[in-house]
Amino acid sequence: MIKEIENTLSHLPGYNCFACGPRNEHGLRLKFFHDQATDEVFTTVYPDEHFSGWPGIVHGGVQCTLVDEVAFWAVFNKIRKIALTAKINIVYIKKVPSGRPLDVRAKIREIRERRVEVDSVIRDEDGTELASAVVTYVFPRKKVLSEILGSECLTEEFLQYVRD
Repeated sequence: MIKEIENTLSHLPGYNCFACGPRNEHGLRLKFFHDQATDEVFTTVYPDEHFSGWPGIVHGGVQCTLVDEVAFWAVFNKIRKIALTAKINIVYIKKVPSGRPLDVRAKIREIRERRVEVDSVIRDEDGTELASAVVTYVFPRKKVLSEILGSECLTEEFLQYVRD
């Protein structure tokens, strides 16, 4: 069974995520889904030419954004806590075409105390693997989030997603 993941973060103060923010007019506005049969989180994206580095090829930084964001939502969907990217080990396998549908998927590999490792992949419409990554996240403490985001973002509603 496939279930859409509600972006419960989108209405928080200051939220304007480039990847998944529904109101970011320059962003990707990604929506995510959970495949309960495979326990994968995925999105389908059609990156326009303005997301290219070279003509017709999605910029490597945008590819990195895609694997990072789908991996974040795999973690958030399972644990319901904010996790910050600590490391991304991405492998660019083949060129990623702009203007064509891309399937971006992630699955949690391992959860250890305050760290989570997630496998993530970008495939074309034929299922060919174009890029893959292992993304490591950490669950930050409230104090760290306050330093990064500012205390005004740490509303009661936001704090329910913070693991302390």
